[in-house]
Amino acid sequence: MSSLTPVLPRDILRLVFEQAALDDKKDALKLVLVSRQVQHWIELIIYSVVNLFHETTCRYFLRTIETSRTKSRAFFTTHVKSLCVSHDLYNNRTVRIISACQGVTTLTFWAIPPASRASIIRIPQEQIAAALDPLRPQKLSALLHGVLGSPYPNFHLSFFQRISHLSVIDKWEDWTTWWGFEILPCLTHLSFDFHVGPQSLDDDTAYTIAQAIHTVLSSCLHLRVCVLVLIFDPSPSFTAAKITHHMPLSAKVDSRLVFVGNSEPFLEREAHTVREARTWEVAEDAVDIQASGRDAEVLEI
Repeated sequence: MSSLTPVLPRDILRLVFEQAALDDKKDALKLVLVSRQVQHWIELIIYSVVNLFHETTCRYFLRTIETSRTKSRAFFTTHVKSLCVSHDLYNNRTVRIISACQGVTTLTFWAIPPASRASIIRIPQEQIAAALDPLRPQKLSALLHGVLGSPYPNFHLSFFQRISHLSVIDKWEDWTTWWGFEILPCLTHLSFDFHVGPQSLDDDTAYTIAQAIHTVLSSCLHLRVCVLVLIFDPSPSFTAAKITHHMPLSAKVDSRLVFVGNSEPFLEREAHTVREARTWEVAEDAVDIQASGRDAEVLEI
């Protein structure tokens, strides 16, 4: 009697392969060789998140976009949902990649314009601003200084209109001078980075940060969570207490303000990562605790 080979339904097979690809990106690259059907399933996962951390990756991905015989430009517009552009990738290749991935809903943009040769970089900077303008991200982690052609982010631009989760990576000297967060119609989660360092927080800096946070909280009534990320801070509880001390009474009792200590700021800060999602989750829990009248400790991530 011949043996029977069990056959799983196609939808179950797809779930199995997709989960394997999600669990390990290296395995995903091998799974595409199983069959053309599996290749189609797995490529949708591989290209859903694109991380451009190195110039080599940027060059190879752009070559795929512009020379692929099996994927049209529409494939990248439709299926690239998360894009991360790292610090030193501020060039024409980045412009062309962003222009091809206009369906992005989660964007991490940490590219920094070169400080020197301003006359040489002017055109690329304008081109990057033009490429970003049609995007409508919902989650954004970014160095916003100069990203859309201005040292101050213009929150009236359509680029910002669908953002619900915004992580501002800029220096506190920048974001404390900005205004307009209240005009973002979908914004519910907002975080600011504050690099504390080994020195104790001085009163002038604490006052400046406290007033900026107070302005955000008092004007953004639809905001659910406001996180201040204390980076490389040996005494985050002291820093949180000092900033709170300089706030008006109304802000001191605002349950939406959460302090988070972070000693590893370069570990999974991208907008699409599990760690970033977890940060929002624990911050929401802290807001609930504070809203009930209890004190929440400074969180650690």
